Amino acid sequence: MSIWPAIKLKLRSKLLLVSLVLLLLPWLGVRYIQAMEDLLQQQQAQSMATIAKASAILIAQHAEPLIERVELLEHKTRTEKIAVSMLASPIVIDGYQSEWADLKGLMQTFPVENQLSYGHKIDPQDVTARYLWAKQQRSLIMMLDVVDDSIVFRDPRIQNRHGGDAIVLAVVDNKQRVRRYLLSASAPGQINAFEYIGSYLDPVVIGRQNGIKAAWQLSLYGYRLELALPEEMIDSSIAIAVIDVDKNEAEPQVIGIGDVRDSALFADLLLPSTQLAEVLSEMATEGTRIWLIDNNRNTVASAGQGEVLVAEQPLNSLLDFFYNLFLEIAVSDDESLRHERAVFKGDAVQTALMGKAATERRQIGGSEQTVIVAAQPILLDGINVGVVVVEKNTNTIMGLQNKAVKTLLNTSLWVMAVAFIVLIGFASRLSFRIRRLNRDVSAIVSGDGRMSGVLKQRAEYDEIGELRQGFEQLFERLGLYTHYLEALSSRLTHELRTPVAVIRTSLEHLEQSPENSQVYIDRARSGSERLNNIIARMSEASRLEQTVNTVALEVFNLTALLKDVAPVYQDLHRHVSFEFNLAEDAIEIKGCQELIVQMLDKLIANAVDFHLPETSIVISLEKPHKLNTAILIVKNSGASLPENMEQQLFQPMVSIREAVTQSKIPHLGLGLYIVKLIVQQHGGQVVAQNWQQGVEFQIELPIT
Repeated sequence: MSIWPAIKLKLRSKLLLVSLVLLLLPWLGVRYIQAMEDLLQQQQAQSMATIAKASAILIAQHAEPLIERVELLEHKTRTEKIAVSMLASPIVIDGYQSEWADLKGLMQTFPVENQLSYGHKIDPQDVTARYLWAKQQRSLIMMLDVVDDSIVFRDPRIQNRHGGDAIVLAVVDNKQRVRRYLLSASAPGQINAFEYIGSYLDPVVIGRQNGIKAAWQLSLYGYRLELALPEEMIDSSIAIAVIDVDKNEAEPQVIGIGDVRDSALFADLLLPSTQLAEVLSEMATEGTRIWLIDNNRNTVASAGQGEVLVAEQPLNSLLDFFYNLFLEIAVSDDESLRHERAVFKGDAVQTALMGKAATERRQIGGSEQTVIVAAQPILLDGINVGVVVVEKNTNTIMGLQNKAVKTLLNTSLWVMAVAFIVLIGFASRLSFRIRRLNRDVSAIVSGDGRMSGVLKQRAEYDEIGELRQGFEQLFERLGLYTHYLEALSSRLTHELRTPVAVIRTSLEHLEQSPENSQVYIDRARSGSERLNNIIARMSEASRLEQTVNTVALEVFNLTALLKDVAPVYQDLHRHVSFEFNLAEDAIEIKGCQELIVQMLDKLIANAVDFHLPETSIVISLEKPHKLNTAILIVKNSGASLPENMEQQLFQPMVSIREAVTQSKIPHLGLGLYIVKLIVQQHGGQVVAQNWQQGVEFQIELPIT
C-alpha cells in the first residue's frame, strides 16, 4: 500500500520531503573525510616510526650513558634504585600537594624495617612514608608524604636541630664526598636544611645549606615535606631517613631509603641524561615528544614538548552548535607523569621491550583526540638496552579535517538552501500547471457530459505537456465519437424514415384503393426489403468486428493474392478501368486472406462510387527500401476529401456522399470503419489523403 495517500501530502510537500535526501550529501562527505583522516593518521604513524628509528640510531652512536644505566640496573646488590621523573609543569616548594595530585599513583613506599633495630618491622600505624623524586630544569625535587600518629615538633627555644620528628638527607656530591643534611620543623612552613656530622640522633651541626629549599606542612594523617636541591649537589647516590620521635617512646624509630649512616648502602639515583636529551632534541619536531627509557620503563632522557592550545570561544550561535555536531575539538597534550607512565605501559612500548618496533594509537583521556605512539628498540650487539618512544598528537590532521568539514558544511548548506528554493519554485510551478490543466479539462466537459469547448494548446514539451497533448487527442476522439453518437440517431432516422414512409403510404393507399393492391403491395415489399438491408448492414458490421478479433492469422503471399483477385474486380465492374501496379517479388505478411479480400472489396467499392467516368482506379503494392513494411494503395480520380475529414472518415456511421449512386443499397458509413478494423488486426495503419486529382487510401502492413 502506498504511503502517500495515508499521510495526505500535497505535491509540494512530497517534493520537499524527498529533497531531504540531500542531507545524505554532507553526511557522506563527512564519512569520506573521516576515512581520509584514518589514512593521514597511518601516514603520521609511519612518520613517527621513522623518527623513532632515526633517534634509536643516534642514541646507539652515543650509548655510553645508556650503557651505564644498564650496568647500574644489573648491579646485584641490596642497593635500592630511585627513578627520577621529568616534570613539565613547575612545582612551588610550599609543602602542599596540589601540584602532585596527578602523581600520587607514581609514589613509592618506604620499607617498613626499623633501621635502628634490624629485623624489627614498624607498625604502619606508627609511621609510614611515600616519596617521589622528579627533575625540573636544574633541580631535583622530592615530595615526601609521611603518615605519623604522633607528630613531635622541635623545641625552637634550644639550639639543637633535633629532638623532634625529622628528615635526614644524605648524598654523594660530584667530588665523591658524603654530605648529610638534617631537616626538622618547629612549626609548619618553610624550613632550613643543616649539614651535620656524626649520628643523626645526636648530630653536630656544621652550618646551614642555603641551596636546599624545603617546606613542611601538616596533613590529616601526618605531614608532608617538599624539598628542592640543585642538581650539582648530587652525583648518583642518595639516602633518605624519616625519624619518628614519640614522647612516650624512649627511642625513636627510623625508616629509610638506603642507610644514611653508610654510603655503601646509599640508593642509586637514576637521573635523566642531559647528553642523551640533547641528542634526542635534534629529532624532536614541533609538537613531538621523545623519550628514551630503560628496560624498567624509567626515563633516561626526554626531549620536545606537547602542544598547548588556547581554549576556543564558547558557542555564540546556532550555526556554531551545528558545526560542533560534526567537528572534533582539539585538546592540549597531557604532559603529566601519569600520562607518561600510561604511554610506557602501552602495547607499543611492551612490544619494543621485546625487541620489535611498533606503533599504536591512543585516545587522550575523555576526548576523541588521538595521539600516535611509536616505539623503537635500541639493540647493541643484539641486546636490547632501551627503547625510544615518540609521541605526537593528531591536532594538525584534526585541524585539516575540521577545516574540510566546515567548508563542506558551508557548501552543503548553501547548496541545500538553493536546492530547497529551486524545489519549492519547481513544485509550485508544477502544481500550478497541474491545477491549470485540471481546470482546463473541467471547463471542456459540461455537467451533462457534453463537450463544450476545445482544450487550449500551450507550448509545453515535458511530461505534463505530453499529458496535455494526450488529453487533446483524447478529447478530439471523444468529440468525434460524441459527434458520431449524435449523428447516429439522425442518420438512422434518415435511413429508416423513407422505407417506413413507403410502407405506411402503401398501406394507406391499399385501404383506400383495393383495386390497385398489387402496386401498393410491391411498394410495401420494397420498403420492407430496404429496412432489411439496413439491418443486415448493421449486423454485418457487428459480426465482422467480432470475427476480426477472433480470426486465426497465417503467413501468405500478398502479391499472389492480389494477382488472383485482380481479374475478379475487372469482371465485377466492367464499366470501370482498373490499373494494377503490383511488385514482382513475393511479399509475405501474417494475416487472414479472407479479411484482406474483404478490406479490398470495401476500398474498391468506395473508389468505384466516387471515381470520375473514363478514369482508372489504380491499385498498387510496393515494398519501400529499408522498411520492413508493404504499402497497398487504392487511388481514384474524383472529388477530394473535405478538410479535417481524414480521421473521421474511418468512424462508423460517417459518410460524405453528397449524391449516392442509383443503387438501392443503403450506405450507412460502415465500409471504411470495417477497413480500419481489419488493418488494425493485422498490425498496420490506414490513411486517407487527397492527391492532385482525387483521393487515395494508403495501407501499411508489416512484413513477416
